[in-house]
Amino acid sequence: METLRYAVVVGLSVVLTSCASGPTPEQIAAADYGLEMTPERCVEVAQPVLADHLRDPGSAQFRHNSCYQGWWGSVPLLSMPVVFGYIQEGEVNGKNAYGGYVGFKPYRALVKNGFVIRYCITDNDGLCMPTDPRAR
Repeated sequence: METLRYAVVVGLSVVLTSCASGPTPEQIAAADYGLEMTPERCVEVAQPVLADHLRDPGSAQFRHNSCYQGWWGSVPLLSMPVVFGYIQEGEVNGKNAYGGYVGFKPYRALVKNGFVIRYCITDNDGLCMPTDPRAR
């Protein structure tokens, strides 16, 4: 059963990553990164959205690494276009259903004009599935 799960995860990873693509040179030249964001403002905007993704949002613990101007490639299978903004990266930890902390997991969020446009938290299989918080 574990082998089947591993095969499905690997297969899904290959499909999703093979369909993802970065911006074209034309898109980069015309990129709109939105309002300038300080590292503090990136954290202020991203942290509540990421915490809301956890089973127990009030238990969220964060380690913030960086905030920089960047982009997130398109994911056609999820109808997600290339987006530009500020990338906030770090690690998040939260409690599981039994009340124990699960351990810090890497996260990535794209912030633009004061909103999180896309984010992902790496799961136990090492996958970081992009999510649009506006679609929740």
